[in-house]
Amino acid sequence: MSDEQIAREPQTNVVRQILTFVAIAVVAFGAGMLLASQLAAQKATSIDLAHEQVLKNAAEKAEQDRRMLTDSLAKEREEHAKDIQAKDQHLAAFSSHAAGMRHTLESGLSAARSSGEACTARIAGISEALGGIFDSIGEVTGIAQDLGRENQQLKTDNKSLSEKLAGWQKWNAEQNQRIVINAKKSS
Repeated sequence: MSDEQIAREPQTNVVRQILTFVAIAVVAFGAGMLLASQLAAQKATSIDLAHEQVLKNAAEKAEQDRRMLTDSLAKEREEHAKDIQAKDQHLAAFSSHAAGMRHTLESGLSAARSSGEACTARIAGISEALGGIFDSIGEVTGIAQDLGRENQQLKTDNKSLSEKLAGWQKWNAEQNQRIVINAKKSS
């Protein structure tokens, strides 16, 4: 072997060692990148699962609120119907009573006409009773107006509840969101 070959042989060993270290470093770097990629994928999966759970919980809450609003609206409508029915019965009873009073007053007037002196006193009593009837009719009119106002208020409340329900349904429909993770690939 010549001196030149002997001098080259240690350089070749050093180059091989350096290339071996570089190859090991590249493999270790690649393994690290692969591990980091796996961890990022696991984290993205766990974030997606957590987000899906949050969306599911929000949807369940919205559904529960919708059911509660629907039940409340149904109860209010039922109470409104019962109130109207009770007031209608009251109005019918009052009208029946007024009709009975009228019949009684007409009978009394007929009897008063047949007796001379009592006629004048009876007419005064009948006039007072008629005043009471007209007062009663005024009361009935007031009750009817109150019913109309209350019915209008309930219609307004029902409309407001319907709009709230529609808002909840719209909000619930818009809550379908997705999370997208963009990552740069390092070279």
